Order: sequence, then C-alpha cells, then structure tokens
Amino acid sequence: MCSRQPALKVDNTQEEDTSGQRSLQDSSVTASKQHSKTDDNSEVMRRARDEGRVNVVFPGTVTQEGCCRFVSEILKCILYQRQQLPMTYDQLVYSQKKQQASMQDKDIVSRRPVQSADMDWRKCQQTLQELEEVLQQLEVLFSLSRVPRVLLLMGGSLILPKELYEINMEALVLAGGDQCLRVSSCLRQLFRTLFVADLLSDSRPVRLMPTTVLALAHRDCGVGWFRPKLQFKVPTRVKNQIIALSTDPSPCKEQRAQGSDWQDYVWFQAPMTIKGFGN
Repeated sequence: MCSRQPALKVDNTQEEDTSGQRSLQDSSVTASKQHSKTDDNSEVMRRARDEGRVNVVFPGTVTQEGCCRFVSEILKCILYQRQQLPMTYDQLVYSQKKQQASMQDKDIVSRRPVQSADMDWRKCQQTLQELEEVLQQLEVLFSLSRVPRVLLLMGGSLILPKELYEINMEALVLAGGDQCLRVSSCLRQLFRTLFVADLLSDSRPVRLMPTTVLALAHRDCGVGWFRPKLQFKVPTRVKNQIIALSTDPSPCKEQRAQGSDWQDYVWFQAPMTIKGFGN
C-alpha cells in the first residue's frame, strides 16, 4: 500500500502537469485569437481610413432577398449616421405613429391652427414616405434582376455629389433554400464590421441634403419605376466609400459569383430623392 503512494503521487503530478499544460495551451490559443482579431480590426480600420473601403466576407451563400435587406439596412444606417435622420429608422417610425395618434386625439377635442410642430411632423412624414417608397421599389427591382452594385449619392448632383457610397455585391454567391446563411446573422456581421471600420462617422457637421439611389441591374429586367441612365458613370471627383460584400470562396468552391454578363447591366435611377429631416 505504501509502495503505491509514490506512484499515485507521481500520477497526480503528471495529471497536474498535463492540466497546467492544457490551460497554458488554451490561454495561448485564446491570446492568439484575440491578437489575430485585433490585427483584423486594425486592418479593417486602416482600409476604411486610407482606401475608403470596408470588406465583409460572409462564410456561405446568401439569397437574393437577403441582398435586398443588406442594401435597405445600409441605406437606413447611412441616412442616420450622416445626420439625415434625427434618430434610427425604426425609432422614427415608432415616434411618428405615436405622435400621429396624439394629434388625432387633440383634433377631436378642438380644431387648432397649424403650428410649427405640425410642420416638422409633416416634413418628417414626407421623408419617411420617400424612404419607404424607395425601399419598396428596391424589393421589386431585386425580384426582377441580379443587382451587383448600388450607389447612394448625397447632395450636389449626380456628376458631383457631396458624398458617395457604394454597396458592391459582385462577389456574393447567391443560392436558395436552407443552405443559405440567415439574413440576421449576416446583418450582425455586416454592422459589426462597419462599427469597427468607423466608415460613416465624421466630426464635421453635416447639413441636410437629398439622397439619390442608383442600382445596377440587367437592361432587360423590365422594371418600371426606376429610370435607366444609360450614359451614367460613377463620379470620380468625389471619394467613393465602398462597402464590399463577398462570399468566402473556400467553402463555396463549386459555386462562384456570376459576373460574366455585367456588360448587359445598366444603371437605374430612383425617380425621387430622399430629403433629409432634422429636429
């Protein structure tokens, strides 16, 4: 019995050593991942600052409907971040519904003259209606054609806007069914990357200005609301801030983004602009 105790002690020591080595290895792996993540974040910030470009690589295929959601949410985000909306789109919709109900209650009690608050409410309502119209028509366009690129031009003219943002989806691999990534997880990844990149912030005050949406789609897609701009070229005299969405090629070797027929695609312009609204 006594002879087994040293052996047991040795075994415990070995177990402790093994456990310690395992903890050390786990800590090393965690530190390596954190270091790698820090490096990735630094590279994201550098590219956004120096090149005006943010790359978001999804680990699988996405749907055409998902692409439309990406564009819609980015548009809402840019309008808010660039101070064209006083609060986020969802907050604004909720606020407007609440205010509308309050105004209807007051109108029942007494008819009062139009006040400045009512004018502000109507301006905000107009901005929301314009934005919702564009979002609805984007859904129609995405149902008719692949849309590899979308431009958001703010202020100025189409030739020389004040700010220019491009959503580039040429390298996305599209599919359907359960094999595709969930849109919600893609949006979390997308906005987490945009947050790290800090692409949309600017210390300079931003004035209210109209936003024009242009989308690249097949020339024969049959869309009726958007107007074809056959001679349009992406402005080069203003910095193009690019949000590039792509699919990681390694898990999708058999599927590749179809880009061979982009020559059959033309720019389509939304016939209305989204006017900024501020408090």
